Amino acid sequence: MKRSERLNSILELATAREQEAAQQLGEMTRKLENARRNLDNLRSFQDNYSQKFRDTGDQGLGMRQLLEYRAFLAKINGAVLEQERIVGNVEKNLAQSRTHWEATRRQTLGMKTVVDKARAEERHLEERRRQAEEDERASRRRDRGGDALSMGY
Repeated sequence: MKRSERLNSILELATAREQEAAQQLGEMTRKLENARRNLDNLRSFQDNYSQKFRDTGDQGLGMRQLLEYRAFLAKINGAVLEQERIVGNVEKNLAQSRTHWEATRRQTLGMKTVVDKARAEERHLEERRRQAEEDERASRRRDRGGDALSMGY
């Protein structure tokens, strides 16, 4: 088996690892988009509920209603903080996925370069072999032709 064929098997494995890393990167990107969308929705709900609390508060609230509004706002605020933490974690994971993909991409490109060089070397060696064969045939023809001339044919 030629060296380039053996190396091509390694290149295929590197390419498969790169594709897997690219899929993971895509999945992390989708997770971040979802986490940010959820955070935006929570913040919007938080703003709407806060505005409703202010509007209702202007009209006067009983102590019980006031406590319920505040407790619910505290839960919404906690959910927003938790979602912000989730977004931060997903952003870190996305950065790690990107770094991993970039590393596998560099490995694949490096391996492709090695395979290309091996193929070029094989082509060069094959050309040299063919040229040597041609030279040998030409030399044999000259030798046979020279013998025929010296015999007087």
